[in-house]
Amino acid sequence: MSAKFLPLILLSFASAYAYCSGPGPDSLATHLQLKAESFVKSGQRDSALLYYAKAAEGFKQTDDFEKLVACYNQQGVILTRQDKYDEAAVFLNEALETGTKKLDPSSLELAVTYISLGVLYNALERYPESLDFHYKALNIRLEKLGEMNAQTATSYGNIGNVYLNNKEYDKAVETHLKALAIREKLFGKSSTEISQSYVSLGNTYREMQQYREALDYYDLALQNKIAQSGPNSKELTRLYTAMRDICYLMQDQKQGDLYDQKLRELK
Repeated sequence: MSAKFLPLILLSFASAYAYCSGPGPDSLATHLQLKAESFVKSGQRDSALLYYAKAAEGFKQTDDFEKLVACYNQQGVILTRQDKYDEAAVFLNEALETGTKKLDPSSLELAVTYISLGVLYNALERYPESLDFHYKALNIRLEKLGEMNAQTATSYGNIGNVYLNNKEYDKAVETHLKALAIREKLFGKSSTEISQSYVSLGNTYREMQQYREALDYYDLALQNKIAQSGPNSKELTRLYTAMRDICYLMQDQKQGDLYDQKLRELK
């Protein structure tokens, strides 16, 4: 046999072996998990749920509990966003049970479980339980990531939103200001991340009927959005609407009409 054909034969045998033996269970599960993530990014949530479920079965076989919990978490998150709260609770409780038994108590993936349960209970208006889970997540992030971290800022923002919904406005302001301070130091005063804090503080002061403060924070968010997306971005609609309504509540008809005109120009 000619030596020049030998590499091709060996390559054929290698390919045949790979085809017959297939990937290991963990590799296949990881592939399914990545596929699920791509479906999430493209907005195909039902397909993502299916692939996360398949991946979870694979991770069960290999006792890869970190990735198993991650799959449960993502299924719970997707179902929460679809307002399917009972179904979401099933997966998040599975994540909680597995995570607390099999993972390190300070695991960042377990923190994601706590956050996801916090979001779920906030949606169900069960605020004390929501806060309990969010603070557990915050404590893990403080321990593993420190105060000056974007994920820590997100946890403060989550807690602030729950306090706002529970009408504990002073606590909402306090925690949103903590998130703002971290984001300002990490990203500067003109970042997408910091706009979230500006809007949250605007929402809180609006509910407190401190309209001037609310307008100030909404305006900061507005200027950031204009700088990031341009003056004709549809993302400005909610801010102009909120600012218009506050001006009318303040009996400032002229300024309210100006914001209303801006809204009409965006449509």
